[in-house]
Amino acid sequence: MEKSDYGYIQKEGVLKYFISNREVDAKDNSEIKKVLFEKNFNVNLLYSTNQVHGTDIKIINDNNCEINDSDAIITNKINTPIMIYTADCVPLIFFDKKKKVVGLAHAGWKGTFNNIVGKVAEKFANQFGSIKDDIEVVIGPHITVENYEVSKELIEKFSELKIKDYYMNKNNKYFLNLFNINKELLLRSGIKESNIKNTGFCTIRNNDEFYSYRKDNQTTKRIATVIQLEGEKDE
Repeated sequence: MEKSDYGYIQKEGVLKYFISNREVDAKDNSEIKKVLFEKNFNVNLLYSTNQVHGTDIKIINDNNCEINDSDAIITNKINTPIMIYTADCVPLIFFDKKKKVVGLAHAGWKGTFNNIVGKVAEKFANQFGSIKDDIEVVIGPHITVENYEVSKELIEKFSELKIKDYYMNKNNKYFLNLFNINKELLLRSGIKESNIKNTGFCTIRNNDEFYSYRKDNQTTKRIATVIQLEGEKDE
């Protein structure tokens, strides 16, 4: 991704996506819209959702533009940006450039455990006709394993998923690896490993750039992850 004012942006043919840094608070509606407008996102049709750490997926299309509680959004509408908020949880960007479908998922430990990423991949395939080999995923800034200390009970809960290297034990402290878990769940859902990219940012290690709920004393400020299909504007 290319570093730019207020974050990082990437253009990939029929689409572009943006991840904000701590120069802007995604929860400040006017502030984030101003930034996105400057980056040529169509803020008049910007959709976000009330995230509840679940696995519900909202589809934005000509028949349904209603957004309620959900933790993932998918659309095939041109010039209709979608946005999620994070500040330690994992933001995932999904796109299929052949079918021209884009999506976002917010995966905290609950959404991760309940396989929100696999559900998004299935929705791409079942509702939009995507071939799994064509779905690409970018994993954005999140709290990485060395900084994500959790209870032993949570580690035991995740053992049900039978995923290798899903946690780290250091000095009798337990650290959950959200990246490894989500990557393995994506692979199990049929996404090719070569189509899974990691931005490499940690919200703790790179706290000078990104908000962290843990490090920033339970801040209410958030990182924006936004994606938009490009095309001629509707008349």
